Amino acid sequence: MHKDFQKLIDKLVQSLDWDSIYTIHTAFKFGVGEGSEVIPGLKRKIYGPNLTKNDLKGELKTLLKFVIENDLNKMVYGQWMIFWFNQEWEIIEEQEMREEMGEDEDIEIEFFSTESRLEVIYSPQRICLTIDVNSGQVPTAAKSDYSALQTMLDKALAKEEYELAQKLQEILKLTNNTEE
Repeated sequence: MHKDFQKLIDKLVQSLDWDSIYTIHTAFKFGVGEGSEVIPGLKRKIYGPNLTKNDLKGELKTLLKFVIENDLNKMVYGQWMIFWFNQEWEIIEEQEMREEMGEDEDIEIEFFSTESRLEVIYSPQRICLTIDVNSGQVPTAAKSDYSALQTMLDKALAKEEYELAQKLQEILKLTNNTEE
């Protein structure tokens, strides 16, 4: 691994608020190595009184090294979201592209210069829902939302709240259009 990348990892790990991360980690009773993939060098450790901040730091360092060594753009592992932008890779791609196009190698490569960037987000709880738009089926949550809106419309009409009823009709119309 490039020496500057190791410095980047060390600086990032030192910059995090480990007291907060450890508190949240213990509140949710998370262990180490609980992601969906097997990462070389990352040992699983279940939650317990022996779990320390150093275990969490070790997990993150291992993940960061894995991302950088494998040049992954992004990785989600357990509670960690890691984003890696490798500037060295961009320069190599630019050079290869110019060579393929047959341009002179003497031409100075001009590009928007940024440095390699490593971003880490600690997110102890996430919810991600997906819908298969090609299946043509409306998820059950959307069906129940539609019926709830219809009930609200009926109540608004019964109470003669016509402005509210009009807005609800517009929302229902939009809902119907997105279902089709």
